[in-house]
Formats: sequence, C-alpha cells, structure tokens
Amino acid sequence: MAWSNQQIFKALSELPEEIYGLRAAEGEWPVGRIVTHFLNAAEWYRYILTGIRWTEIEPIKSHAILRASAVKLAEMDQVLITQSLLSDDEITFENENGPDKTRRVVVLSQALSHTAEHKGQLATILKMHGYHLDLDALDHWAFVNI
Repeated sequence: MAWSNQQIFKALSELPEEIYGLRAAEGEWPVGRIVTHFLNAAEWYRYILTGIRWTEIEPIKSHAILRASAVKLAEMDQVLITQSLLSDDEITFENENGPDKTRRVVVLSQALSHTAEHKGQLATILKMHGYHLDLDALDHWAFVNI
C-alpha cells in the first residue's frame, strides 16, 4: 500500500494541476479532496494505533502541496508497516462517541481497503475527464515484480 500510495501521488503530479478540482458528479468529492483524505485517514489510523494526535492537513490543490503531502503520507504508511509487525492486540482509543476499542488487524485491514476504494474513485474521475490512471500497474502483483 505504501508503494502504491507513492505511485498514485507521483502519477497525479504528472497530470495538469486542473485535476485537483475534477469530480465524478456535482456534490461528489473532487480529486484534491480525495487525496487529502488519504492523509486524514492515515493520521486517524496512526492515532488509533499509537495515540499520536492528528495534525492540520493542508488541502491538496496543487502539485507542490501534493509533493509535500507525499512525504507525510510515506511517514504515516511507515507507522502502519511497523504496526503490522506487532501482535494483534486489542486497542482502546477515543472517537467522537467516547471510548472505543478494536483490534490492530482491523485498523490495518481498513487502511488497505480504504485506500483501494479511493484509488478506484480517482481512476474513475480521471477517466471521465480524459486522463488514464493504470491501477493494474499499482497492484500487489506489480509491486512484487519491481
């Protein structure tokens, strides 16, 4: 996932900056908000797993912000990689409803599926507007063959 996330950000940085405002339909999130959400979600997962509070994330509206955000996302992904080496303990954390608990594997699984969902959204939005994002080149098989 960490490798794929970086590849997605790199691919987006090679497209015109107009992409950050593109959306599938009126009322749907634009590309910039979706990729910003990658970081917000990563910080939420880090918080659940480590207790480290999230920070203010700058909305991604340009390639410069995207590149800076890619560095931060790599750091968040490294936390998940490190956490994946630990035992599947029950974790207690605070959410908007108060105390909650889950297992480490649930958070890690959610992180994987969540980014996959949003990568699909990105590819669809870009295709609708004439750009191609080859998700097959960014899957697990592609990673093993690099």
